[in-house]
Amino acid sequence: YLYQELGCKTAVGMPFKDVATSDSIFLRTVPPSSDTAARTALRRLAEVSMGLIVPAEELEKDPLPNAIALMELQDAVAKDGALPPGAIRLAVSIHGTETEDEIKKIKELKPAFVLLRVSDDLSNLHASRRIFEILKAEDIDTSVIHHFQTDTAESDELALQMGMKIGSLLSDGAGDGVLVEQTGDSQPFSVDFVRRTSFSLLQGCRMRNTKTEFVSCPSCGRTLFDLQDTTAMIQESTGHLPGVTVAVMGCIVNGPGEMADADFGYVGTLPGKIDLYYGKEVVRKGIPEDSAVEELVELIKEYGMWKDKEEEESEVEAVAA
Repeated sequence: YLYQELGCKTAVGMPFKDVATSDSIFLRTVPPSSDTAARTALRRLAEVSMGLIVPAEELEKDPLPNAIALMELQDAVAKDGALPPGAIRLAVSIHGTETEDEIKKIKELKPAFVLLRVSDDLSNLHASRRIFEILKAEDIDTSVIHHFQTDTAESDELALQMGMKIGSLLSDGAGDGVLVEQTGDSQPFSVDFVRRTSFSLLQGCRMRNTKTEFVSCPSCGRTLFDLQDTTAMIQESTGHLPGVTVAVMGCIVNGPGEMADADFGYVGTLPGKIDLYYGKEVVRKGIPEDSAVEELVELIKEYGMWKDKEEEESEVEAVAA
């Protein structure tokens, strides 16, 4: 179950990473060494290069092999980057309150990455920009991951918060990823939902494509088919193609111009008739609407950009190695 939630594919119960698999997981606490099943699951994730981020003080209590030890920047400097037992890499956490001299120490520590979680009493935007300006001035190229904490129980609110606080920075090139941590007594979102929301944010910021990109017109009186239902059908048929952009346009008037950057276009031309585009060129004209989605799939195959949906492996209980 955990492997699927993290976006891993599985073969005979063993996980392996895919384009939409989480790169790392953050564990506030670690399962005790006596919990063999949990420790085995984490070991298998580490074996496929998934980072296991754990606070250093937790690793001091009960080491986790191959973990990434997370320390406050000041603590890491005081300990000269020394790792707790079991850890193989260091990550440092900063909050925007650090002095310029403290931030410069990141270059000496050479952590795997920096987690940036701006203090609540500071402006997230301004404090983050200050950090990135210092890193650039000091030629520090360590990856910076935005550590986003939330206690919201509303999915729309989560998306809005992430877009407002993190998306604006990522779109400007300030940061390399996002780590989402649910806080408070209630944690309403599944790991899978948080992962998919995070990847949607990265795709919207043009950082990492994990699914098909769709472009659609807003619909108007000229629209020649049910835009919402048709778009839903196209998404169902073609939504598993990372790196492919499909435009769905209701009419010929503005459609070709609005979809100029798409790989493939689905455009209404006459009632019940659809034209299909490859780039800016019409390649199939006057297709009956009833068969147009299937024709679009065939067109994607024709240009070598199709791949079949992967079948989810049925649950198999793997024998612990």
